[in-house]
Amino acid sequence: MLKQRLITALILVPLTVWAVLSFPTGIIAWLLALVMAIGAWEWAGLIRLRDMGARLCYIVAVLLLLWGSYSLPFAGVAAIGVIWWGVCTVLLVRWAHKRSASALLLSKLVPGMIVGVLVLVPAWRAVIGLHGLPVIGPRMVLLLFILVWLADSAAYLVGRRFGRTCLAPALSPGKTREGVYGALGAGLLFSLMGGEILAFSGLAWWGFIGLVLLTLFASIVGDLLESLFKRLSAVKDSGCLLPGHGGMLDRFDSLTAAAPVFALGVWGLEQLQ
Repeated sequence: MLKQRLITALILVPLTVWAVLSFPTGIIAWLLALVMAIGAWEWAGLIRLRDMGARLCYIVAVLLLLWGSYSLPFAGVAAIGVIWWGVCTVLLVRWAHKRSASALLLSKLVPGMIVGVLVLVPAWRAVIGLHGLPVIGPRMVLLLFILVWLADSAAYLVGRRFGRTCLAPALSPGKTREGVYGALGAGLLFSLMGGEILAFSGLAWWGFIGLVLLTLFASIVGDLLESLFKRLSAVKDSGCLLPGHGGMLDRFDSLTAAAPVFALGVWGLEQLQ
């Protein structure tokens, strides 16, 4: 499993870095829309939308909402995402140690479809809006991706080696507090280096450090939400597209929550400069 994860990462990471730094925002929007379409397909499976035609209709609906959100200010759509993930945080904290009847409602068809839209659409608009910022946009997207990748990897490795205390047994028995500490530590070190490289100073520097920590917490919430849906659906992975990683959603679940938080924060820091 670890070998497959490494091979897949060695292929996908350089391609992603190259695309983010080389392609214009319009091309990135189309590529990321394809990723979100695959994510919508997998999400439909998690909420037990079995009919092929219905799943295709759901994908089309998500793509239309992506297109519609493109005409809206990205900070506004990102703010909707931040509010949604704030609500999720409160709910997941309540459900972390006990199976809740209200959590089961999320797996019902209509609520599950709405949750899928709130997971995918703000994240897509946040990344596209961030990439479109003059001068710093592509670098900020790359920084976001690296931050999430680093946190996920640190949580996985530290959790495997030192994990003893379960983080949220009712949501994801495999995740540990030690893994979270590893993710936060790695992310904090990365933010200190990133703040220097990006030449933030004064209030903007402290704002950037705080933003990274908020983004890391959000990424954990995104991971836990998908874990909850997988547990409610009694599946291990959202799909089998990526060897060693599972489905597409398994690879970018943390990003769905981290992207709106980070994008809105960067937009705010831009106003301070």
